[in-house]
Amino acid sequence: MPRAATDQTADTPAPETPRRGRPVDIALGQRILDHTLQQLAAAGYSNLEIESIAAAASCSKTTIYRRWGSKGKLVAAAIASEYPGSAIVDNGNLLDDILQHVTEGPSLLTFGRLPAVAWTAMLDPEVSAALREAVLNERDGVADGFIAKAIERGELPADADGRTIVHTALGLGLYRRYVSDNEPLPAATLRQVLTALIASPPRVAQPGK
Repeated sequence: MPRAATDQTADTPAPETPRRGRPVDIALGQRILDHTLQQLAAAGYSNLEIESIAAAASCSKTTIYRRWGSKGKLVAAAIASEYPGSAIVDNGNLLDDILQHVTEGPSLLTFGRLPAVAWTAMLDPEVSAALREAVLNERDGVADGFIAKAIERGELPADADGRTIVHTALGLGLYRRYVSDNEPLPAATLRQVLTALIASPPRVAQPGK
C-alpha cells in the first residue's frame, strides 16, 4: 500500500535553522599576521608579546591561541604568509634556474622587509620547524625538480649534491644581508659563485665514506 503524502513529508529532513552569533571576521587572520610581522620587526622574537598583538588586532589572546596554538607557530605563519608559493622553474639551464629560484618571487634573498632582529625567530626550534614545513620543504622540492633536469641534460653528474649548491647561494646571501655587510649579495658575485659550484659540484656522500 503506498505511503501517505504526510509520511513522505515526515521523511524529508527539515532545513537547519541558521546559527546565531557574532559574524566571522574574515580579515582578522590576516590582520593578526600583519601585526605579528610589524611587532617582530620592531621588537624581535624574544620580546614579542601575544597580548600586544591581540590588542593591535582588536581580538583576544584566546582567539590567537585557538587558531595557532603557540607564539612560535604564529610567528612561523606570519613569515610564511609573505611567500605566495613557489613557481615551477625551467629556463633550460641550471645557472639561470638557480638564480631565478634564489632571487625572484617568494625568495629568501628578496625577503628583505624584515630586519635582522626579526630573523632571530629562526633560532627557536618551533619556529624553524613550522616554517620548514610551511615553506622551505616546498622550495626544496622545486629545486629538486630543476636539479633533476640539469642531471638529465648532463650539466651535473648523477651524484651531484644540487641542494647544497642552492643552499650555499642562499646561505651566502643571507649572511651578507643580515650578518656581515647588511647589504644584498651583488648579482655578479652570486653568478660567479654559482658558476664555480656548477663546474665543480659537491657530491652526495656515499654510505660508509
